[in-house]
Amino acid sequence: MTEGTKRQPGRVLLAFPSTGHDISTRFLRSYVELDIYDRERALQVWDEIGSPESPTPLDLRLLWNYVAIEAHGNLAKARNRLVIEFLDNYPHCDWLWMCDTDMVFPPDTLHRLIAQACEHGLSIIGALCVIVTAEGAVPTLFIHDDDAVTRVMLDYEDNVIAELAATGTGCLLIHRDVLEDMRIKGGGSIHSWFGYDHYTTDAGEWELGEDVSFGLRAGAAGWKSYVDTTMHVGHHKGPKVWWPEDVRTNPVPADYFMGDGNARRDTAG
Repeated sequence: MTEGTKRQPGRVLLAFPSTGHDISTRFLRSYVELDIYDRERALQVWDEIGSPESPTPLDLRLLWNYVAIEAHGNLAKARNRLVIEFLDNYPHCDWLWMCDTDMVFPPDTLHRLIAQACEHGLSIIGALCVIVTAEGAVPTLFIHDDDAVTRVMLDYEDNVIAELAATGTGCLLIHRDVLEDMRIKGGGSIHSWFGYDHYTTDAGEWELGEDVSFGLRAGAAGWKSYVDTTMHVGHHKGPKVWWPEDVRTNPVPADYFMGDGNARRDTAG
């Protein structure tokens, strides 16, 4: 399917890398509330269409299953394994939803992402998340930069679907077509999607995070990345949940992004 063509909702597989013991209680609560929301929505749709013999309420649900991969240090490898699991073992699912185990999200987040993707014909769309740095919260909105490959877009607009060079995978919805196409163009490599890609510019050497690398690789394959800035997702770090609002109320110092070529300054981890 070509980019921009309206899509169907389909079924969604939730995927997340984990060390096996670092799952946030806030994430678990968000997941349970989303699952309840999805069940109730399916029953509501079932009632509204007069309870025919088919489809069943289960068929009307979006969230079909979840898959977790243990990651110990190499997050790119874990994410690639999640993609392979999705492509090879869940052929009935159309969407892969990457959602990290320290994210906090409203129960309608998945449905809103699907609705936007279907309405606007988008294949990669994320919610507005933040990186938690030593200086504060930074939005995972990355645009092209001639010197540093990508840079953070701090002056983003509210209530828009922003086209980006890349975004984080903390809460990112990806259509099967994207991942299958990238595997073909990557020669079938198990590293076709995520990696710590290196770039050289006039300003220096740059090593990107695995999620920024994914966005650039997808872009090179012809797939655009978007973030809906109306959908705010929290990032649970330590005792605090950081939200996109923190970017506006407590911005990081302007010189945080004017360093000496720090190779990971545009990483969305």
